[in-house]
Amino acid sequence: MKQFFVLNQENLDLSKGEVLALTISKKCKLIDNLLILDNKEKLDRLAMTKSIYKLLFITTQKQLIKKIKSFDWQKEYKENFRIRLHHFTNLTEKDLAKYVYEKIKNPKVNLENPTTSYEFFFVKNKVIAGKLLYELNEDFKLRHPQYWPEHHPSGMKPRMSRCLINLTGIKKGKFYDAMCGAGGFLIEAGLMGFSVVGYDLDEIMVRRAEINIKHFGIKNFKVKKQDATKIKHKIKYLATDLPYGKSTRKLNRNEVYLAFLKNLKKILKGTAVIVFPDFSPYKKLIKEANLEINREFSVYIHHTLTRKIVVIKQ
Repeated sequence: MKQFFVLNQENLDLSKGEVLALTISKKCKLIDNLLILDNKEKLDRLAMTKSIYKLLFITTQKQLIKKIKSFDWQKEYKENFRIRLHHFTNLTEKDLAKYVYEKIKNPKVNLENPTTSYEFFFVKNKVIAGKLLYELNEDFKLRHPQYWPEHHPSGMKPRMSRCLINLTGIKKGKFYDAMCGAGGFLIEAGLMGFSVVGYDLDEIMVRRAEINIKHFGIKNFKVKKQDATKIKHKIKYLATDLPYGKSTRKLNRNEVYLAFLKNLKKILKGTAVIVFPDFSPYKKLIKEANLEINREFSVYIHHTLTRKIVVIKQ
C-alpha cells in the first residue's frame, strides 16, 4: 500500500532514516517533509514522524477538483468523514467537502472525531491527498531525564532515544545498550515491548539505571556491571551513546572508543547505532576497527557539541 509520512522537519534526514529502517521499501520519494513509499507495516512506534496516511492520489491544484470528482471516495469511507487542508491554498475545506459529500452514499460529517479523515497537502505545486491512518502524538516530555528518579544531566531525550532504537530496525528480540548510563535507551526500548539488557562499567550508573527502569514499570530487563570492550556474546541490536561528558575527561576517549569498536566487530551480528561526539575522529576509529558506516546523521546540540549518529551493520 502506498503511504506517506509527515516527517518532523527539525532533522529531515534523520526522520527519513528512521522510517526506512523499519520498512522493506527500496524506493521512496520526499516532497517537502512528506515521505512517500510502499509499506505494509504498522509503524505507530515512530518518534520523528507526526502522522501517517494512505496515499490516495497526487495531482496539481489546477486539476484537483476534476480529480476529486472522479475519485472513488466511497471505497475509502467508513461511518463518517471530515476534510482537512494543510499549507496555504485559496481553497477551503468546505469547498472540497461538498464534492466529496456528493460521492458518498448516506454521508455523515464529523469534524471533531471522524472515523475517516481525508486530508490534502499543498506542497511544491502539487496536491497530495491521503486518508489518515495514525497520528503519532505521544507525549515524550513526561519521560524527560529531569523527571527520572535518578536523573542524569547528559541523558538523551526520550524522543531521540526512541528514534535511534528504531534505526537498529529491531522488531523482536533483545535490545542492548553497552554503555547504558542512567538507562535512557533501555527505558524507551522496554516501553516499546522489547527485552532490554544494559551494561555499564560504573556501578553507580548501573544502580541508577535499574531504579529508573523500574520507575517506568518495565519488568523484562537486566542491568549489570560490564566492560563494553570485553563483551563476549553475540548481539543483534544495539544502540549506545558513547561517554564524552565532563566526567570522562580523565579517560583517553579515543582509546576507549577504539577498543569498544574492535570488540563490536567480533560480537555484532546485526545492527548497531553508535553516538559519537563530533570532536572525535570517529570515521578513522571505525575504519581502524575494520567496520563500515552504513548510514550517518548529524544532530546539533549546542555550539560545542554535535552528535554524530552512525549506523553499522554486519
